[in-house]
Amino acid sequence: MSTSLTTTVDETSAGAPHSRLSTPGEILQEEFLEPLGISRYRLAKAMGVEQTAVGEIVNGRRAISVAMAYRLAGALGTTPQFWLGLQRDYDLMTFDTSQLGPIVPLTAGRPLTQA
Repeated sequence: MSTSLTTTVDETSAGAPHSRLSTPGEILQEEFLEPLGISRYRLAKAMGVEQTAVGEIVNGRRAISVAMAYRLAGALGTTPQFWLGLQRDYDLMTFDTSQLGPIVPLTAGRPLTQA
């Protein structure tokens, strides 16, 4: 298995690779915590949050908020934009657009009609 900051390539049962987007939590775990030898507990203490908050991010059960992005950036020497960008990219790639229903485009010069 090879990893980058945004995608993971797994081998399927037939041996053909397929890509999937990594969660921000997977990136946190694989690109920061493991290589730096930092435990979830130690990171949580450094950021002033509960260990469960870090665990939920790593396990993909919690999104990275603006406040958490600032905390992660401060603790890990990155930027809040890095963490928010990872979260934004993940959200955009995994959002089910069928949830939206119909959207009527607004065009200049065209009168608005009630739906």
